[in-house]
Amino acid sequence: MTVDRPTFSESWYRVADSAPRLKSTARTYRQRSRGRLWHVVHEQSGDRFSRLSEAGYRFVALLDGRRTVGDAWRICSEQLGDEAPTQGEAIQILAQLYRENLLHSDLSPDVEGVLRRQQAEKRREVGGLLMNFLFVRLPLVDPNAFLDRWTAVFGRVFSRWGAAVWIGLVAIGLCCVAGRAEAVAGQASEVLDPENLPLLYLCFIGLKVLHEFGHAFACKRFAGDTGANDEIHTMGVMILVFTPIPYVDVSNAWTLRSRWHRVVVGAAGMMVELAAAAVAAVVWAHTAQGTGLHAVCYNLMFVAGVSSLLFNGNPLLRYDAYYMLSDLLEIPNLAQRSTECVQYLVKRYGWKVLHAHNPARSRREAAWLCAYASLSVVYRAFVCVAIVLFVADKLFVLGSLLAAGAVVAWVGVPLGRLAHYLLVGGEVSRVRGWAVGSTLAVLVTVLAAGALIPMPQRARAEGVAEPVRMAVVYAAADGFVRDYLASGSTVGAGDQVLVESTNVELAAERKALLAQRDGATAERRIALTEDPGTAQVLCQRLRALDDKIRRVEGQLSCLALKSELPGTWVCPDVDRLKGAFVRRGDRIGTVIGDAGLLIRVVAGQHMAARIAAEANGLVDIRVKGAPDRQLRGTIDAVLPAGRQELPSAALGYGAGGSVETLPDGGEGIQSAERFFEIRIRPDADSDVRLLSGQRVVVRFEMPAEPLMVQGWRSLLQLFQRRFHV
Repeated sequence: MTVDRPTFSESWYRVADSAPRLKSTARTYRQRSRGRLWHVVHEQSGDRFSRLSEAGYRFVALLDGRRTVGDAWRICSEQLGDEAPTQGEAIQILAQLYRENLLHSDLSPDVEGVLRRQQAEKRREVGGLLMNFLFVRLPLVDPNAFLDRWTAVFGRVFSRWGAAVWIGLVAIGLCCVAGRAEAVAGQASEVLDPENLPLLYLCFIGLKVLHEFGHAFACKRFAGDTGANDEIHTMGVMILVFTPIPYVDVSNAWTLRSRWHRVVVGAAGMMVELAAAAVAAVVWAHTAQGTGLHAVCYNLMFVAGVSSLLFNGNPLLRYDAYYMLSDLLEIPNLAQRSTECVQYLVKRYGWKVLHAHNPARSRREAAWLCAYASLSVVYRAFVCVAIVLFVADKLFVLGSLLAAGAVVAWVGVPLGRLAHYLLVGGEVSRVRGWAVGSTLAVLVTVLAAGALIPMPQRARAEGVAEPVRMAVVYAAADGFVRDYLASGSTVGAGDQVLVESTNVELAAERKALLAQRDGATAERRIALTEDPGTAQVLCQRLRALDDKIRRVEGQLSCLALKSELPGTWVCPDVDRLKGAFVRRGDRIGTVIGDAGLLIRVVAGQHMAARIAAEANGLVDIRVKGAPDRQLRGTIDAVLPAGRQELPSAALGYGAGGSVETLPDGGEGIQSAERFFEIRIRPDADSDVRLLSGQRVVVRFEMPAEPLMVQGWRSLLQLFQRRFHV
């Protein structure tokens, strides 16, 4: 990628005659990144850092407090030629050092200048606290002496042998969890119970203390081995969304020369957490449920898993994985430079600014920066919205204030900065008219498109396919299965035996009853000639025996199950029934009628009314998990009464569906909220054939509306659904 580096700057005359120098407390450390040598300047008293290229450091090294900036730049240009920093780059280097309080300048040697700088710094700190009131850091203690005392012991963890032990420990923990996956998933629903929250928070704090000491000991170990700055003086509490969390400042990891050492320092906290979670998993797997130790271990596993995967292990947030990614890509200040790269593209190609600063050194790096900027903004916005909704669920007023603050911070402040830059910014002075006009044109176009242009609108809901007519076949008598009809066979009403069983006891009982009847019949014949009274008693006995025989023969006839409905016999496990004993009332299979299938769709209250009133009759149907299998259908009916019993447990959370169910709802079919059922008839002429019980996703076509109208309605529905307002 070609980089536009104009040699001269219009602001050079402002700094050319000054004679600054680095502060006496500044120390310099060398690093090698992407085959280039870099210099990290560390101001020890304020613990501030700045990273300079070889040419930039050569320029700064010439500034000794007596030589002017102009003289230093001329000497540097004569020595380095085209590699020397331009006047604009030299100004940026000086501004960077001044911002990090690394530069002692003759422009403000007196106490008044120092006070002004301290006052400005204090104003920036206070402003940062006000703008980031959800993320406040409070330093409390100096852990350096404690770390020096114990680094020789705990620092050994961060070695090859330590890595091998860590891998083995985590593998053992995973094996313990994998063997009891159902128990792990079942206990997750109890984590956020009110009685468990204090224990959960204590486990969270304990793990975070270990997490931060992991960073500190790793930094101490590698800094001590390589001669870098190993002093760590700040440990305190960070207020994260009103939740106190411990932290340790290990920013001196910047001074480590090896990027792999810096990566290990970034990963050390997660490694310690996962090791603690692995130990907890082993103990959890060998303790009884309901005990205090069992609950503590599960909370430790839960906290380590969630925090490591969603936060510390996510490079889109500025936590551990962010700094690891920055070191692996060898792109320092990844977040800041990604924002500057997007700004450069807008300035250079949108506003036609000729000398805009390009932070990317190649097309590949520019692609990385732009991709990171886009993904990080989206993910941070998602996290911000999730936090606001979480707080609003507990404290609605505070959540509303947070939402208003988020709108100001994410929309109002950027627009204000944009307006200020366009109206008074010196960088766009020569193209101000074009920049303002093009920006207004884009904003007006976007707003007009969002407010006026109708866009397609669709609603999606999950459903389950069921036969229009079906008959469940149950065992009518106890017996052993002797023969069966293959599943999938076509049957008529009462003309084919589905499953035939035998019952030796019933057959023997029938035979005995028949023998008794024959004997009673013979006795009755004799009694008719000798004793008419006895003959009458025997006649009643014969009627009783006939009733017993009919009952037993009825039970024997029930051993041959037949269908009362013409259709298809469905019994997937019928081949396993042969020789098996079935009891009366056991479910054997299902006969699906020839009238076709019906899709029962579960729609939330926020969409059911609109679907009934606005959706056209045709819908698109896709098989869940196989989106390439698509067919059409028509809305048959929208049942008016809200229900809570799902058509199938497959639609609930427990079976991977999209409907939240009650934990004590019985078989997972009781939904947490009432829903409306919409019945869909699939197209009979389609090549795609649905099976009974198959889950599908149904898409309803709604009237086209502008995006702003759709967004406003979705926002109102969100508030009504979450906060019942």
